[in-house]
Amino acid sequence: MNVAGDKWPVTGDAPASATGPSPPVPRHLRAFTLIEVLIAVGILGLVMTAIYASWAAVLRASKTGNTAADEVQRMRIARQALEQSLASAVLYAGNPRLYSFVADTTDEKFALLSFVAHLPQDFPGSGMFPNQPLRRVTFAVEPGTNNGPPVLVLRQASLLTPTNAPIEESYTLTLSRHLAIFGVEFWSTNLNDWDIEWLPTNQVPRMMRVTLGFGGDTRAGSTPAVLVSSVISPGGQGVLRDLQGLAPAASPGLGAPMGGGVRPPIPTRKF
Repeated sequence: MNVAGDKWPVTGDAPASATGPSPPVPRHLRAFTLIEVLIAVGILGLVMTAIYASWAAVLRASKTGNTAADEVQRMRIARQALEQSLASAVLYAGNPRLYSFVADTTDEKFALLSFVAHLPQDFPGSGMFPNQPLRRVTFAVEPGTNNGPPVLVLRQASLLTPTNAPIEESYTLTLSRHLAIFGVEFWSTNLNDWDIEWLPTNQVPRMMRVTLGFGGDTRAGSTPAVLVSSVISPGGQGVLRDLQGLAPAASPGLGAPMGGGVRPPIPTRKF
């Protein structure tokens, strides 16, 4: 029953007033606010930045480690090549021009070595000279690519190379980069000490000290990061003419090699 003036029935649920509280929204219809979305995006950005920084640090560490390992491997190969070739050096007195032992130490930091050696099969570059173990090897220092740090190169040429063949045709191998020092000293019985000069090209020194310096500042007076010295006794102390089976009367001049051989070119400095 309605009372006069009443707009709504007494019984039953009355609708909410327009100015009253809103009814609760069901959970499955709720959404994030703009502030919550921005906070979530910011947190995600921080996480991604941290992941990228860690990944970049791992890559840099891996690259640095690989570079260091490569440099150590090159240093080991350079030292081994020097020791192995000098231990296999040969010199025949009947062919002084063909088997000359050249040591240029006029430069205070970078020496040049050129000699003939009977190299083993596992020597670097032997695959380029099948059945030719007797080769002239030259260790020299040259400027790096694009004016980079100096590099130690190994050049090899067969004794059968014609004298007019260009030096570039010899096999060249870069042993080590970032070279700071390539020094050579020779034991002098007169001085009873190490000497930096070796003038007789028709003799093989009895004992040598080879010093290799790597890394560090390449400016004059700087200290290399790694310094390695080796005392080496060259294997060949010279083969006399009598042991070669050459008659003294048939001795040719210094410029005429015997046995059908020809003198290979000896590279000069390029630094």
